Amino acid sequence: MTDRPLGSWLNLRMGRDPAMEPVSVEELRNWQFDKLRKTMFHAVKSCPFYHDRLAGVQTGAVHSPADLGRIPFTTADDLRSNPESFLCVSQDEVARAVTLSSSGSSGPPKRFFFTSGDLERTIEFFRYGMSPMIRKGESILAILPDSRPGGVGSLFAESIGRLGGETFLPVNPSDIKILLNLLLDSHASCILGPAIQIHALARLVESKGLCIPHVRSVLLCWDILPEQSLQTINRVFNCNIFTHWGMTETCLGGGVDCSPDSGMHLREPDFFVEIIDPKTGKPVPDGEKGEIVISTLSRRAMPLIRYRTGDVGSIKADACSCGLPLRRLGSVEGRLDEGITLPVSGRLTLRELNDVILSQPEVLDFKVEYRPHQLELDISLDLLPGNRRLTHIRDSIIAYPKIWQAVKHLNLKVKTRLAKCDGQINSGFGKRAITITI
Repeated sequence: MTDRPLGSWLNLRMGRDPAMEPVSVEELRNWQFDKLRKTMFHAVKSCPFYHDRLAGVQTGAVHSPADLGRIPFTTADDLRSNPESFLCVSQDEVARAVTLSSSGSSGPPKRFFFTSGDLERTIEFFRYGMSPMIRKGESILAILPDSRPGGVGSLFAESIGRLGGETFLPVNPSDIKILLNLLLDSHASCILGPAIQIHALARLVESKGLCIPHVRSVLLCWDILPEQSLQTINRVFNCNIFTHWGMTETCLGGGVDCSPDSGMHLREPDFFVEIIDPKTGKPVPDGEKGEIVISTLSRRAMPLIRYRTGDVGSIKADACSCGLPLRRLGSVEGRLDEGITLPVSGRLTLRELNDVILSQPEVLDFKVEYRPHQLELDISLDLLPGNRRLTHIRDSIIAYPKIWQAVKHLNLKVKTRLAKCDGQINSGFGKRAITITI
């Protein structure tokens, strides 16, 4: 008998008694590929894009990961060129449409469509994924956008309601003082949201000398924090820290820890994940980093087959102590196209700058703009209220080897300026990125 919420969810999705022991890895994989073959048949029959893209492909012969090489990839450019050509249902059956603009691109946006059933499956994943973090009658501070019907905030609140809990959704994620007041007023036992907001919230709480004993768990999304920030969150709230990966392409929910540092169990009843070498398109062994590729298994409105997400991650090679057959992602380390190329020094990523800048105890957030033609790196800093000293932060940035090499050999100009020191930060709900200005 399973006592793991995700194990009960997996059994339910596979049409089994939720209390049964989970299936084996082999049974799950066979079930997934049966679902994948049905998805491809549905897509070829009902979706104009895949009717053309999979013409001549023997989709019924795909029985294992080794067979996926016969199937062409789907890319973000395919979605941008004609998103409606991916629709497999009538517009009347679409319960939610989401438009995503590409950061740094002036091209057409990506557009995604979901039926009510697609959204319901996300609510159920949230419900079982959050079970280790919240108990009946407790509340959660969820720093999530879009509380409208079908939006991620609304879907999440519905999932917590089914657990017997209450969700508090802040209107402005950039005002950390308001987040703190909401946390205190709600007595939330769990905080969920973008990692940078939770980092800033922990820094503000610590600066005020507050003790908030009712927080038992934190779930970090969308960003990678340096170890020192994680230690700050743990020290301030004395809580368990969980992580989540997801994107609109996965219908928001994608993978979640079953316990702190377990690795993120993938939402395998709803999509199959490959990790590929982004240059060759070939699969890489478990434990090695590569591009995350997804094939949806249950999506009705808009199936995606071998969709290249652009996110970089790896499948953990060892088994989880919980005994579930669901594979796990290690940390998702950003995007393939993330970062900037500095002359002499090579690629500089936001993750590296996080390590350098967020380790400074007075920094809540920062924004980076790079002007390659002027060889200027402009960094705007959001500091704790009352902090205005920037010299030591600038010195630590310049001392980072990649930046120092560009400063030393090519006279890279590093500018730091104070943006905010009133408890607000630059980041909102969107993903953080280095902005390149031509």
